[in-house]
Amino acid sequence: MKTQKDSQNTMDKVKKTKNKPFLDRAKSKAILKEKRARLVVKNLSFKATEESVRKYFEEYGQISNVELLKKPDGKLVGCAFIQFALVQSARMAQHHTNKQPFLGRNLEVDFAKPKNVYNKEKQKSNTVKEEVEVKQESIDTSIISIKDEDLEEKPEITDEKPDVQNSGNGEDSEVDSDNNEDCDTSSIVEKKPFMSRDVSEGKTIFVKNVPYDATGDDLKKCFLQYGSVYYALICIDKMTEHSKGTAFVKFVNKEDAEKALSAGTELTLLGNILDCHPAIDQNDLKNKLHSEKENKSKPKDSRNLYLVKEGVILAGTKAAQGLSQSDMAKRLQIEQYKTQMLKKLNTFVSKNRLVVYNLPATWDDRKLKILLQKHGGKGCVIKEARIMRNMRNLDAKGVGESKQYGFVTFTTHEHALAALRSLNNNPNIFTPHKRPIVTFSIENKTALNAKIKRQQKSKFKNPNSKDYDPNLAKENTNTTGTEVECDVKPFSGVTAKEGTIQKMRSRYKLGVQAKLHYENIKKEKRKQKMTKKSLAERKKDFIRQPKQKMNNKSKDDNFSKLVNDYKKMLTSDVAKKSKWYE
Repeated sequence: MKTQKDSQNTMDKVKKTKNKPFLDRAKSKAILKEKRARLVVKNLSFKATEESVRKYFEEYGQISNVELLKKPDGKLVGCAFIQFALVQSARMAQHHTNKQPFLGRNLEVDFAKPKNVYNKEKQKSNTVKEEVEVKQESIDTSIISIKDEDLEEKPEITDEKPDVQNSGNGEDSEVDSDNNEDCDTSSIVEKKPFMSRDVSEGKTIFVKNVPYDATGDDLKKCFLQYGSVYYALICIDKMTEHSKGTAFVKFVNKEDAEKALSAGTELTLLGNILDCHPAIDQNDLKNKLHSEKENKSKPKDSRNLYLVKEGVILAGTKAAQGLSQSDMAKRLQIEQYKTQMLKKLNTFVSKNRLVVYNLPATWDDRKLKILLQKHGGKGCVIKEARIMRNMRNLDAKGVGESKQYGFVTFTTHEHALAALRSLNNNPNIFTPHKRPIVTFSIENKTALNAKIKRQQKSKFKNPNSKDYDPNLAKENTNTTGTEVECDVKPFSGVTAKEGTIQKMRSRYKLGVQAKLHYENIKKEKRKQKMTKKSLAERKKDFIRQPKQKMNNKSKDDNFSKLVNDYKKMLTSDVAKKSKWYE
């Protein structure tokens, strides 16, 4: 009698068979045959490629597929699957290549297992974990503490590698599901870094630009020329286990380490010039990196662009209350001018110089300086206060008409900022409808440098100045006296003077000069045509042409003969012809 459990089991089996796709017996046999000829290769070198692996295993039989397993970031895992055409070829390859060296590592070759079998074995093996034996160099406890980012001591793995489990092709029905294959590497026991005590002694150096193929022994031999070396360790990356291109070298004596540091470009290893630096303590290095990150995060503003918005009045704010429409329009015009000027890379916002607009027309430089000094705060020193004037319109005293704005230069940025915030848009200074507009000045670097040079030269040449240099003044007088004086002829062109820099203006451009010269020549020709010449001038211009000489007749001139014969015939007496009957 069947129980209820047996009937339920049979129903579940029927449901499972319904969901599975139908396969022919011939196809299933071919799939099983292919799976039997599939090998898994463990402990594969990271330098291996599909071509090198195929070439190494092809001598044992025909290979249909080679797959190197990789991590999501594209790095090799150290495991590969090889699909042979025949099971006999796979067995031969497994027999001859297992435990054999390939690219510096002993391979572990075995037949691939189905995924369900592999999972069962993995669960059993997880109960007892095998630890990896790692060879380590004997290092004294007084070794320099090496930061994790620069140095991880690379373990030299022995021939007895940990079991690298892998899966075959997914389920029985899915042969080409290569994505389900996996390679499981056992965890490597990491050694804790030693705490360093010899950084203060100066015996350890940090080496950059180390060749990636170099070993610790190669590095040690290279530095033995400067003295006895305690150890030479190459920095290894945790994930890839490849060299980072850096290393640490500790000398027995401090003097030998100093010799290596002073080597410069003479120290080479495998064609690379080694770059040596003194080793830094781990804590100092962390602080240094932290400070560098903070400096990088801070934006560099060499043009002081943050001062452009200082003093801007926005509509709808308290500062805009009572502001006249003309002042707002003028502020907008000033902001547009500033944006246009700052498009040029040689311009910058001055920290110590202010521009004051809406000044009364009757004000002079003295009143402007007193006003700014009053609002600049304690200890305020003003270098220059100048109102810009139109020198074409002069009054009776010879003073130009005021342009109603001026420049004020302070010694410190703090005083300039205090004056701006106290004066800008202040209704109690001039009138409520015409308030002062104060902004930081936009300067041109080239013009400012030229101005500073002129001021320095004038100080050096001025006898009343503290910076007076008599030697420089003598040199200037000598240079002016050494000019060569000679007669300037009218056809020699423009004369040049030493010490003066003449800019090429529009009238000195060669294209314009050529057009002007062409037009001048045309005008002269027209004048010559229009003027009437006298008879004597005409006779001079007139040239009597000589008569053309006839060529001598040649002896063989047939045409002249014919003409002469014809003339003779006409002049000669023609005999009267008689009629036929006479």
